[in-house]
Amino acid sequence: MTQHRAVVTEIEDLAPQVVQITVSFSDDDFSFEPGQWVNFRFPEGVSRAYTIASAPQRPRAVQLCVRVGPGKGGIALQRLQPGAEVTVDGPFGDFLLPGNDERPVVFFAGDTGIAPVRSIVLHMLATDDQRRVAVLYEPDQRHILYAGDFDPLARDGRILHESGRIETLIARNHRLIEGAVKMAAGFDPFLDRVREALRDHDIGGELITESFGPLP
Repeated sequence: MTQHRAVVTEIEDLAPQVVQITVSFSDDDFSFEPGQWVNFRFPEGVSRAYTIASAPQRPRAVQLCVRVGPGKGGIALQRLQPGAEVTVDGPFGDFLLPGNDERPVVFFAGDTGIAPVRSIVLHMLATDDQRRVAVLYEPDQRHILYAGDFDPLARDGRILHESGRIETLIARNHRLIEGAVKMAAGFDPFLDRVREALRDHDIGGELITESFGPLP
């Protein structure tokens, strides 16, 4: 396991019970693939898995999107302050965009599942990836995370970005989804609903998933 020392530089509220933590690394050894996650160790020793929301083009200032849950992790997160010295293990995970594939890419994101999707989409734009991108997003209680990133891209026609109930979004876009690379991220109940909705529309093929576990 690779460990990296880092300092928390910013903590930003994105929505009720959702924060973005920015960490700065003291060396140049940390790198990651868009879509991966890290094991974040708080100063008091508690550790939790957090998804990277930023693109790998800025590996020394990494943004982590976190839902504040109950228990020791949530308590440690509420106590965390900018300037805190932390340890980051990783990166981990295989929620990775397939290479050498020219098909459109459709992302299904639920709640904070938008974080790894943001990382991948920003990377695709930074590397001038020409594949068509659709982001179908079911937010929690209408708190649309990272709208400041996705909305301008949608207005410019660079991506398709729709939010709402995932079953409705899949029904509306099923023709695009049928011939696309399909990637879904979120908590387990959301992923189950994505699979069921795809079956309901007879959409087969591989679904690349990133589970955030049961609802917090």
